[in-house]
Amino acid sequence: MKRIFLILTLTTAMILPSAVYAQIGGTSVYQLLNLPPSARSAALGGWVPSAWDNDPALVYHNPALANRTMNDQLSLNYASYLAGIKYGYLAYSHDLGKWGTPVIGMQYINYGNFTEANEFGDILGSFTAAEYSLNLSYSYSLDSLISIGVTVRPIYSVLERYTSWGIASDYGIHYHSANNQFAFTLVARNLGSQLTTYATPNREKLAFEVLSGINYKLKHAPFRIHITARNLQQFNLRPISEALPNDATILKKAGQNITLAMDHLIAGVEFVPGNLIAIRIGYNFLRRTELRMADYGGASGFSFGAGINFGKFIIDYALANYHVSGLTHSISLRANLAARGNKIPSPAIH
Repeated sequence: MKRIFLILTLTTAMILPSAVYAQIGGTSVYQLLNLPPSARSAALGGWVPSAWDNDPALVYHNPALANRTMNDQLSLNYASYLAGIKYGYLAYSHDLGKWGTPVIGMQYINYGNFTEANEFGDILGSFTAAEYSLNLSYSYSLDSLISIGVTVRPIYSVLERYTSWGIASDYGIHYHSANNQFAFTLVARNLGSQLTTYATPNREKLAFEVLSGINYKLKHAPFRIHITARNLQQFNLRPISEALPNDATILKKAGQNITLAMDHLIAGVEFVPGNLIAIRIGYNFLRRTELRMADYGGASGFSFGAGINFGKFIIDYALANYHVSGLTHSISLRANLAARGNKIPSPAIH
């Protein structure tokens, strides 16, 4: 199995010639790659790559999370995004025992209908825009506490009459304690290339990033804390125009470095008082930095959600505040297809 994993890794690396570069907001293609795959992720700030759980949707941000508790689990997710945009994600996993755990997922985003006009303002009709990705993930446990994983992700994008194909891959390693109270992960995401371009011969870059995360379940309190650090390959995520002048004081430079470091962080807390419900809150520092108004931030960057365990299935809901003028709503359904009469054992809700 280790040989199979190595072959998959090397094969993917050979077909991804433009893998290592740092790109963030608006400078890369296929932005659907950075959307929250589930309501639970959305409620906790958009990213929970360290959560050792039975939800196959979580594998989207970290392939090493696929594990045997996901056997025959189905996750169906839908989100109402900004400006009438809709997107969703469907994932299914099946454990192969000592051979590892594969997960297959399908993602889409529909940007809606647009009015087509010429340069003179004459209405010619309408058109649509959408993107799709097929997510093929596989994880192998090195022992009972450490797992490694890889995702290969073909992508198709259509913007009016212009189309583009691409391929991306993720690589992750994950550790969790025997009692699942602590977990740590490291992931390299979106290594890949645009295979065919929309209209010009110039290939656009993918949103490559290195991320790390931890989560910790308090021993004597019903809280699980998630901390994620994104874009570790690039320290300054802000425009160059925000740089301090060369004669800035040491104190100002230190303050700015602290602010720049905080831009990488996403924090989330789950309140899990029993086996029935989970209440969640998240905060995305960079989202608030980029989308807050100059003199008023409101709740930008915050997200909220809850989950209810009905035994045979779990429903999660999230409300995320990207901007003072726009909210997003996400809903997820998780179901156990292995045995109709069995309840879902969910580490997230106990």
